[in-house]
Amino acid sequence: MAITVNQIAEKCGVSRTTVLRALNGKGSVGKETKEKILSVAKQYNYRPNLLARSLNHGRTMSLGVVTINVENMYFVQSL
Repeated sequence: MAITVNQIAEKCGVSRTTVLRALNGKGSVGKETKEKILSVAKQYNYRPNLLARSLNHGRTMSLGVVTINVENMYFVQSL
């Protein structure tokens, strides 16, 4: 199972907020702390959970397409 932000924070001995600041490049985080956080994230192959993010922000950044006939080349080319 993938590592979470909370687990990275626990391993580095910092708060969840500090981890988020380091990963997002926003806010002030000490150089050594940021390097440690990024190192742990890379070591455990951290990837943001896009489903969790979409639940938190209320948008998925997905686009749905409804078409009459996907076998008709007119509709396929228009996509």
